[in-house]
Amino acid sequence: MNTKLISLKSVIAVAALFIMLLATISGCEEEVVAVDVTPPAVPNGVFSVTGNQVVTVYWNDIYYDEVDDLIGYIIYRFCPELPGDSPEVGPYCLIAEVAWDENYDSSSLVHWFDDYDVTNGETYYYAVSAFDAAGNQSALSFELVGDTPRPEGIEVQMFNLDGYDFSSLGGNVIDWDSQFADIFVEYDENIPFVHVARPGVLIQDYGLIDLLWVDWAPSDGYSNTGVCELIEGHSYILRIVEPLTMELHYAKFWVYDITSSYVEIDWAYQVDPNNPELSTPGSQNSENRKTDVVRF
Repeated sequence: MNTKLISLKSVIAVAALFIMLLATISGCEEEVVAVDVTPPAVPNGVFSVTGNQVVTVYWNDIYYDEVDDLIGYIIYRFCPELPGDSPEVGPYCLIAEVAWDENYDSSSLVHWFDDYDVTNGETYYYAVSAFDAAGNQSALSFELVGDTPRPEGIEVQMFNLDGYDFSSLGGNVIDWDSQFADIFVEYDENIPFVHVARPGVLIQDYGLIDLLWVDWAPSDGYSNTGVCELIEGHSYILRIVEPLTMELHYAKFWVYDITSSYVEIDWAYQVDPNNPELSTPGSQNSENRKTDVVRF
């Protein structure tokens, strides 16, 4: 047997095996796919807007370019019914998802979500995260966002010596001397004034500020006389001790229009005792004049 021939065949076989191995390795390299494990940025600028039977959560849009794959946002709410710690720690439960191009205003670069699964007078806490096409999800937003929805009313016309009971929530005026009246309107030489109607009610003129921006009732600054001139465009804040329960509540109203015979007001009343939160009136989907100022 020719030993040289056998050696040559062995060399050729080894070379062929080496070539096949290189081809296999090269093929594997072509099939390698990069795995996206990077989550989107954490949403920021999260805040809420108080409404009647609704809380609206807002957050800033996350910047991304064509190579990014942001899909949308997840809204969470603190779950007090689950074992946990506090709104600062959790737990938070998923309540909704919003696509990156949904509920979005391109001029303000702000997204929103309306939570209608709420009860007036109860406080809710919210957080937002972002997720991408690969299923990566950011951490929850860092802001502690709490909100207590409360009743409200618009376009209430009050004539001379008309009173109003905010806690009735019915939107109807009552007699100025009723035991349940909180305030009443009186015209003096064609100038309308508002009076507190009974002890336990304090009032202050909060100035030329839209009701939208009256977030919290202050602890001081109330009128010593209990009387304020009503001025169109001004907001007024009330500190009310209810006569039957002796509970402390807060309310606010805004003078929308003044005529020679009546004053037209919008109002909000916090049913949660001792809670001064009063921010932002207006049903988010209503066709009234508040829609333009509530939605960005």
